[in-house]
Amino acid sequence: MKTLTIVQKNHPGLLAEVATVMETANIPVEDFSGQVVGDTAVISLTVKPFEEAFRLLSEKGYRIVTSDHLLIRLEAQPGALAELSRRLAEAQVDVRAMHIVNKDEKAGIVALETADYERARAVLKNILVLE
Repeated sequence: MKTLTIVQKNHPGLLAEVATVMETANIPVEDFSGQVVGDTAVISLTVKPFEEAFRLLSEKGYRIVTSDHLLIRLEAQPGALAELSRRLAEAQVDVRAMHIVNKDEKAGIVALETADYERARAVLKNILVLE
């Protein structure tokens, strides 16, 4: 099964809102985990059917990253992205894409797409949002 990761401004009841969307559509949640980074909630859901859940949550306005990315927490400071890029290059991790999916004055969350997720996880284990 695939995992959907929701990156959204944190507020009381966010998980209840997401769970209700799944319940209303009769989509079972097989697994979930969550974390708060600054004022941003990161909720990962393992669901089936993946495509229907993605569509429903997207229609409700949730920002979603699929499981083909690693989510990385970067401090909001000059050179943080350059340091991340150097760490990956030194470990011979080929970066296919990076996207800033959220940021505030303290930190940002970057979605990383690579050909070698295992190596990238090992290199970045101390800054991964969800393992």
